[in-house]
Amino acid sequence: MKLSSSTYYYLFLLGLISIIQGCASVNIREYENASIKFMKSSPLPQPRAYMGYCSNGTSCFVVGGENKSGDNFDNVLVFNVDKEQWNELTPVNITAEKNINSIIANGSLLLLNGNENKNDEDFSDVDENVREISFNVQVPYLNKVSENPEPLYKNCLAEYKNMVYSFGGMIDEDTYSNTLYSYDPKKKKWKQLASMPIQMVTFGAAVNGKIYTFGGKGDKEIDDIFMYNMKVNRWVKVGKLPEPITDAAVTQFKDYIILFSERQLFIFDTAKGSLKRFQTNIGDLRGMGATVSKEKLIIFGGIKTSGSGKSNYSSTVYMIDLGKVLKG
Repeated sequence: MKLSSSTYYYLFLLGLISIIQGCASVNIREYENASIKFMKSSPLPQPRAYMGYCSNGTSCFVVGGENKSGDNFDNVLVFNVDKEQWNELTPVNITAEKNINSIIANGSLLLLNGNENKNDEDFSDVDENVREISFNVQVPYLNKVSENPEPLYKNCLAEYKNMVYSFGGMIDEDTYSNTLYSYDPKKKKWKQLASMPIQMVTFGAAVNGKIYTFGGKGDKEIDDIFMYNMKVNRWVKVGKLPEPITDAAVTQFKDYIILFSERQLFIFDTAKGSLKRFQTNIGDLRGMGATVSKEKLIIFGGIKTSGSGKSNYSSTVYMIDLGKVLKG
């Protein structure tokens, strides 16, 4: 039987996708005895947890969050890495919320989702407005620019070539989401893309046209690593973590995706497909933030659990030279 040219092309594409998937496997390397030491920097003005966080490469931004009384902040903080100094971004005030997604794209700070529930215990309505803080003017200002097609609780954002990607999260107290959307900040338009393989809250970032997700929680705790290829609009499973990660702060630097979870730091090299794990001197944290600015990895805030099991909201800021860690 003679195959048509379209059939050959289809078989070629299937073979190409198989090759891509086969080359994407992750080489997990565990360094149980490797440790790195963070230094303390200038603390946050007030202890806070479950805040939005992001970096423009030179400064770190902290958005909203809650204090130990369960009250939410309505401000945006900026950390000057060179001076190791915190300042409030004025005259900007946001709705007092926690679990706000924040990301830099197209020269602006975008804010998505966020909710007002207290002490991260009860699910409440999620803010459906997409808000933009523009830095392309003399005085920064906050403006509502779009509506989220699916407001989600604890979803994750990634940015690639000024496009924003929103994935995972919770629809309500009992339902996890597996949706993936892209958002164009210039056109203010959303587009739904291929769904994730699992409905879950997860942690990830975008590098070189691919989104990587690490662990998370759905119907059960998750230790899988998934990759989404933007060119072919397809998800594949590429590896497993040493153990499930259910609470993490995620950031990225060049080809590296960096996660802090509890007291451990994970660094994933997307170019090599390798994952390193380090023990740190930070201790057990949840609800913290992490960014990279001027090659400094900064971890801040969150709720710290002591050896006796007592939980305290933290204002401590930890910093380390990421370049030295990567070379080591």
